[in-house]
Amino acid sequence: MIKKLLPLAVLLLLLLPNPEATAATEWNEAVTVYGAALENDAQLQDATRELLGTSDDDKVAYVYSEDVNQYIGMNYSNDVLKSSIRIIQEDEGYGLDITVDESMGEITQITEETYKNALLTSGITDAQVVIGAAQDVTGESALAGIYKAYEEQGEAIDTERTQNAQEELGTITDITEENSAVEGFSQEQLNKMITDIKIEVINQGGNLSESEIRDIVDEQMAANGLDGILTQDQIDRIIDLIRQIQNSGLFQSEEAQALKDSAQNLIDQITSSDSFKNAVDQAESLGQEITESNAWDTFKTAVSNFFDRVISFFRSLFN
Repeated sequence: MIKKLLPLAVLLLLLLPNPEATAATEWNEAVTVYGAALENDAQLQDATRELLGTSDDDKVAYVYSEDVNQYIGMNYSNDVLKSSIRIIQEDEGYGLDITVDESMGEITQITEETYKNALLTSGITDAQVVIGAAQDVTGESALAGIYKAYEEQGEAIDTERTQNAQEELGTITDITEENSAVEGFSQEQLNKMITDIKIEVINQGGNLSESEIRDIVDEQMAANGLDGILTQDQIDRIIDLIRQIQNSGLFQSEEAQALKDSAQNLIDQITSSDSFKNAVDQAESLGQEITESNAWDTFKTAVSNFFDRVISFFRSLFN
């Protein structure tokens, strides 16, 4: 009887929706959020509008100092908030497509990969985003602008997660600055390492002890050529960051699978970049090795989870 039911059960499991998946609210338009400094500066706003590719059909909002404080816990006056964003929400599984356009002004502190890592931590996994400014800026208000866009579309934003995302962004930026003259270090390695850690924490259940997280950090530090390069203080800050994110419930939430999928996409993007390939070459010259992807481990985990669901299905039939 079990032999007869097995094909039917497998078919049903393939057709049933994934219980971990969450349906995103459909947006009818793109949202452009300008930094507050552009509200009364038509010339700067027009230049930024062109940069972002804003259309007449976009919903338009501004991110103010109180928004920045609410979402990322930072204090800035309105007159310095110039980085802006345009976002289109996509269907689940699309991933994060982020473009940082520096053709008019440089984003001085934050890379595209770091933005992606921060957004994944905040729970945003599927969207097209353009980030830019018509003048040189640090780029921090852009994150607050993305969160403001979701609020404008009536979607609740978990400020604990957004502030964790800002903490992650700050940690990556600070460690990068501290290691700017250190041979064998690159921000690409650090971003990949932190992304690998998130995936592995989810794979191991998303509710780990400090020592278990420390073991994962040590493993991924070695896998990304940063063993012996990061200081103990920097390692401890990364561990504290992962524990904060875990405490928010993100690694066990309904969004965990979407986060894993988007995180793997980010790893693929990082490992295919020229800067990462240069980091691999430099690591080899220093006698270290960088593992380019954990896709095989992710695949094995997915297969294991599938058969766990098959077993659970049969237990529910005969209990």
